[in-house]
Amino acid sequence: MGLRRNHLTTWVVNTIPIVAAGVIITHILRQILMPKVSDIAKPITVRIDGANSGSGTIIDRRGDRYLVLSNWHVVSTAAGKSFTIGTVDGRKYRVPAQTIARVGNLDLATLEFRSPERYAIASIGNSARLSEGDTLYVSGWADPSPQLSQKSYQFLVGNLSGRIARPQDGYSLVYTVSALPGMSGGPILDWRGNLVGINGRATVDLRTGTVNSVLGIDIERYLRASGNLPSQRWRK
Repeated sequence: MGLRRNHLTTWVVNTIPIVAAGVIITHILRQILMPKVSDIAKPITVRIDGANSGSGTIIDRRGDRYLVLSNWHVVSTAAGKSFTIGTVDGRKYRVPAQTIARVGNLDLATLEFRSPERYAIASIGNSARLSEGDTLYVSGWADPSPQLSQKSYQFLVGNLSGRIARPQDGYSLVYTVSALPGMSGGPILDWRGNLVGINGRATVDLRTGTVNSVLGIDIERYLRASGNLPSQRWRK
């Protein structure tokens, strides 16, 4: 028994540095890849302006028609109102009101715009594989504030801190990204740059105004509610 314990002790002592080194290497690799994630995020993130303002994520294209995924609360209170979408190159496009549709009972909506330009499309990831502690990236167009003199694009980094088993309106992801007002509807990306969710809600301490947690809707819920992959769910 003593010999077995010695072997076990030796194995543990030798293994711990290897595991630690693996964690460090993974962290370094993700830091190296981070600029690439930011390069992916900006072209797929659009600005939504109109009766409300927010952000959106380009998820599909068919010909000159682009499909954008955003939050329902960004566009739901604007019956009969017009919206424009601003793309990475500074162009603005009108959103036909009839293309705005809620996705199931989630706080998600799809909307469309037309353009002859070629814009990047988000790569759909697998949000079911996310684990607590995983690095997440959130981008969007933050509203003006005392700290920001004008609406501006933001790219933020944090970690998945937990999941909500019975989410309200689909908000199952909880993360440590201090997303700002106006960034609702922007993409949540994993370290590979794949779309794993849509940012949209924050819980705030009413006494201090401090953001306690930020919530997002995982992309799997969108796929289930829409019934198909993005390229298969366009209106006829």
